[in-house]
Amino acid sequence: MATNDPIVKKDFAEALQSVPKPVLYLVLFLFAGLPLFFPVKLPNKPIDASIDCFAQLMSLPEGSKVLIASDWTNSTRGESMGQMEALLRILMRKKIKFVVYTVADPQAPEVARFTIRKVAAEEAKAGGYGYKPFQDYLVLGYYPNAEGTTTAINNKFLSICEGKKDYPEDSPPMDVLRSPVLQGVKSVADFKDLVLVTASSTNTVVIERVTKVPLIFMVTGVMVPENTTYYASGQLKGLCGGVKGVYDLETLMEYGLNVDGPHKITSDKYSEVIPGFPGKQNEGKGTAYYPSLHFALFLLIIAVVAGNVGMILAKRRAG
Repeated sequence: MATNDPIVKKDFAEALQSVPKPVLYLVLFLFAGLPLFFPVKLPNKPIDASIDCFAQLMSLPEGSKVLIASDWTNSTRGESMGQMEALLRILMRKKIKFVVYTVADPQAPEVARFTIRKVAAEEAKAGGYGYKPFQDYLVLGYYPNAEGTTTAINNKFLSICEGKKDYPEDSPPMDVLRSPVLQGVKSVADFKDLVLVTASSTNTVVIERVTKVPLIFMVTGVMVPENTTYYASGQLKGLCGGVKGVYDLETLMEYGLNVDGPHKITSDKYSEVIPGFPGKQNEGKGTAYYPSLHFALFLLIIAVVAGNVGMILAKRRAG
């Protein structure tokens, strides 16, 4: 039915408070997505927690061994996968053997395997040492009892390896105790570090139960405040938190610490020079997602300011 009602135009105050949701989603998509297609290199100053994480990993002698608790899945790949990739690049370039286990999610071991294979292939293609399963690393799989398994790791590490099998290249599954990775390992203390990459509460399980090996935590952004307490108390040798932590590691991998140059990074805690890996593939998800995070936060600030300005103008008009 036709109507003669006049079209009511919104004034500026109402317009600011009633932007259609599809428009907001489109703007958010553009702000967060464009930096991924048109890379923006933001300046960066790594924080002390990230520098400690980098320095601890770079201090590992070639041929030493590291235990990795991979407690994340694809739901946090934006942060956790970036942390895992940076960790693996450092370990592989320094020829460190490692053992991976998980107590958080049955999907986590396969996600870890995929990430290890991806990074290993990229490093081999770039001329690095080609890491092979069973020979250079082990994936022990999923353990459903987080508390009991972590206690066993600290008290009698080899007990969690009994009966476990892993997959050498072009071979049937073999007992992990026959792997070169575990040769000479009697206790968790034989590992140089335990690195926990987590998006769940397994950080508290580890911090409460593991005492015989230095700890490094790599956690999601929302977990940074609680884990900063552990780092500040000296319980952690390093802490990589969220996208910022990933970007810090990638920056340090490119420029090193106390290395002279236009991008020299210094720290009051370290006087020695710790070279990075200049010229290698150091940029990853941190470099890609850090600008997107800033663009999204900028949009959030603009939206909050616009909404409040509209509300103030509306109140003034009504008054």
